[in-house]
Amino acid sequence: MPKRADLSDTFCPVGRSAELLGDRAVLLILRDLFFGRRRFESIAVNTGLGPQLVSARLKLLEGEGVVGRHAYQDRPLRHEYRLTAKGKDLFDVLYAMRNWAEQWAYAPGETGGGPAMRYIHRACGADVGTSTACPGCGVPLGYGDLKGEPSPALSAEQAAKSG
Repeated sequence: MPKRADLSDTFCPVGRSAELLGDRAVLLILRDLFFGRRRFESIAVNTGLGPQLVSARLKLLEGEGVVGRHAYQDRPLRHEYRLTAKGKDLFDVLYAMRNWAEQWAYAPGETGGGPAMRYIHRACGADVGTSTACPGCGVPLGYGDLKGEPSPALSAEQAAKSG
């Protein structure tokens, strides 16, 4: 397998972003954090990633200041992971990836006749589709503004993963 180029010292902003976000495990962990999963076990089960990989990527994200680790139990000591302001600013990146996939990544009918994930604007209840501003009230959409409703196909997939 060829060695990956180190882009951590480039002045190219896409290269710098790719250094952190060009890892599938990082993207899946961020997705779960955006959906409110904060605990290691929940993230590992839902992403389907091995515990060593989840641990390594959470440490990377913590080191980059994207997540903060917070104790939620003393005996035994257990932590949960919360997005920092830097992490929350990645919402637009993952939302753009979701929107691209909803348009281009599925065969017709594959997700059950609608989007894999339907988003509802919390403030006004409008279905936002793949818009970046709410079609109901016109407000630009950002972190925390949306409630996700998985399609039956995605719900079944998630249920199968969690046992």
